[in-house]
Amino acid sequence: MAKKATYKELEQKVRKLEKMNVTYSQAKRSLKKSWEKQNGLADKIAEPEMAVELIDQKDAETQPIEQALIAEHLFRRTIEESIPSGIFGMDRQGQQIYVNKGFCEMVGWEENELLYSSYPFIYWPQDNCSASDRDFNMLAGGILSSDGIELPFMRKNGEQFWGLVSGTELRDSKGLPIGYLMSVADISAQKRAEHAMRALSSRLVDQQESERKFVAQELHDGIGGKLTAVKYSIERLINELQEKNDPLKVPLEDILSIVHDTIDETQRIYRNLHPAILDDLGLNAALRSLCREFMEVYTTITIETHFEVPEDMIQEPLKILIYRILQEALNNVAKHSQADKAMASIRLVNDEIELVIKDNGQGFDLSEVQTLDYQERGVGLESIKERTVVFGGALDLQTKPGQGTTIRVTWPC
Repeated sequence: MAKKATYKELEQKVRKLEKMNVTYSQAKRSLKKSWEKQNGLADKIAEPEMAVELIDQKDAETQPIEQALIAEHLFRRTIEESIPSGIFGMDRQGQQIYVNKGFCEMVGWEENELLYSSYPFIYWPQDNCSASDRDFNMLAGGILSSDGIELPFMRKNGEQFWGLVSGTELRDSKGLPIGYLMSVADISAQKRAEHAMRALSSRLVDQQESERKFVAQELHDGIGGKLTAVKYSIERLINELQEKNDPLKVPLEDILSIVHDTIDETQRIYRNLHPAILDDLGLNAALRSLCREFMEVYTTITIETHFEVPEDMIQEPLKILIYRILQEALNNVAKHSQADKAMASIRLVNDEIELVIKDNGQGFDLSEVQTLDYQERGVGLESIKERTVVFGGALDLQTKPGQGTTIRVTWPC
């Protein structure tokens, strides 16, 4: 019996074979001949030991290239089939060239039903063609972030699920790109949990705004009304004392000034608690009023406004969230930015509602701020982030020291 080759010897053989070229069809034909010569060998092709056994066959000395390629293919295939995540590959023309067992089980179709199919793939939901086209172009163009992208998929039974897709570019032996290999993780449970959390957060925000509205109404009708009555009474007394040339007129005028200030402060508080103008005149008017009042208080800061979004395109609960985010962002501009100019806009962009707040202030190091704990960061940016995700929005913050800050928030329309 021939002596069994050591792992080091096998590794040296493979290194030599890697320098030579052979087609996969040649390797496959060679494998078929080898199977015919070896009784029972074909029944064990799924076993990882095949990677070593095939190279170690006696006839591998006469056909080393084909046998090594086959062994490598079988070993790689065994590893890929053992991975629980779905894996699929496509060439640069968008044709399906590879699927693993995990992906077939994930979508419910057999391998022969998926291979060599072209876009639109049968596991791609057809009820949102424009989104599918955009997602496919991202995949075919290799435009994938390091964190992957979330895409909808459809099983053979019609059930839809969400997958987190990450990928890498496939290259041939010369380093030329030939396609893309994608891994898919089923994140349906995570998406359901996120949806439930957003629904809960939305209810909490609604409850909070209802409480704010109630307190604002009480301040306006209760304390505000009584302060107004006090003001009229003092003004009447001052008029009477003025006719008598009474010296008490001067201290009463001082008291009247304090009452005026108290009324103004009370109005400011209940407007911040709940902007009545939002209910009466709508979002655009409320945002313009907010910016106008801000410039009256912070006279050194000028705000350029562009509020153009149609009112009927935004749900009522989202309107108050947009108002609060702009309110918080402007507070940050006043407290931290040292800016003298800012811009605020809201508009529709690619079927999304986009809110942008930009200033020309001192900016900051975002990576440094992100390393701080919650209390050190403050509640400003955290509040904006939390309000954004309630309606499934996305927050993009761009800033650098000395280059100002831009906050861009988007929600699906």
